[in-house]
Amino acid sequence: MALEPINEGHLFQIEAGAEGRLNGHKFEEIVTNELNNIDLMCNETVLECIRPNIYYGNPAKALIGHISKDKEKVIDKFRAYWLGGLATSGKGAELLNEDGVRLKASKSDILLDINYNDGTNEKIGISVKSCSNNAQMALTTVSVFCEMLRENGICVSKDAEIGLKMFCGEENYRPKDGYTPSDISNIPCDRMARPERWYWEELSDSVKQEWANILTVNQIKITMMLLQCARNYKTDSYKPAYILHECERHIDIDECKVAVMSVEELAMYSKNFDSFGVKSQPVRKGSYKGIDLAIHQYPYFGFVQFQPIGNKQNFSELQFNLKSKYYNKFEELERMLK
Repeated sequence: MALEPINEGHLFQIEAGAEGRLNGHKFEEIVTNELNNIDLMCNETVLECIRPNIYYGNPAKALIGHISKDKEKVIDKFRAYWLGGLATSGKGAELLNEDGVRLKASKSDILLDINYNDGTNEKIGISVKSCSNNAQMALTTVSVFCEMLRENGICVSKDAEIGLKMFCGEENYRPKDGYTPSDISNIPCDRMARPERWYWEELSDSVKQEWANILTVNQIKITMMLLQCARNYKTDSYKPAYILHECERHIDIDECKVAVMSVEELAMYSKNFDSFGVKSQPVRKGSYKGIDLAIHQYPYFGFVQFQPIGNKQNFSELQFNLKSKYYNKFEELERMLK
């Protein structure tokens, strides 16, 4: 659904978001074209890491070289297909999924069809991130997220689901709806916070503990699910196996700083960085600055931060983002593990 601006500031936010998506798709298209122009016979894919998983040069060469090294296989030939625009603009390669049905949307922005010199073939999905700050992993509803966890063998109680709906400000569970949870022990009697949602610290201790347990015990699995799964992409057969992240804006495609890693590798780095936790901060902007003086809690696990998206038309959707410049932590994490 297209957003309708409610004022000039909101219009600027919408335009910035749309521009960001267009810039992201443009980068995906450029990388796809660069991939298809690589001459493997000229050994063009050899780029040295300037730091763990970080390359400087042509991102297509960095990606294909990293995959070859990670797989410990020599790539004989390959073809790249752009899929990133299918879900948002209907633009992208016309491909069939593994069931012979036309692919309408995919969590992979690029699909590589690779032939190795040992005679094997593999189709590899690539998730491309071109946002230098807090790149989005997933945007969904609380109900869909909880159901996805249950479908993958992770138990989520009804109370925990309702608690997350309260945190996201879902309709019928907001203070403004007159909703009051059965356990109000963490809700201040003189509450001055916004009535559109409850904050993490206001949820019951049992709900917060359940989510802490879920996200700690299943941290790697859930991180990978967020990067690879989208329940509404019914025709998607090509889950991302690798991530290509543009670290900085560039002028020349051959002078581009990128991070490349497998999805599993990112999940492992994230777990080694930190487990579940909360950060605390006051209200620093918006209409409740100076009115709501409470220190609010914001949950995270590893590199992953989550919160309601908070815009006007889909305020309560649950957004998962990667910590800004998370890839700069890899070198320190590798030293710590040695």
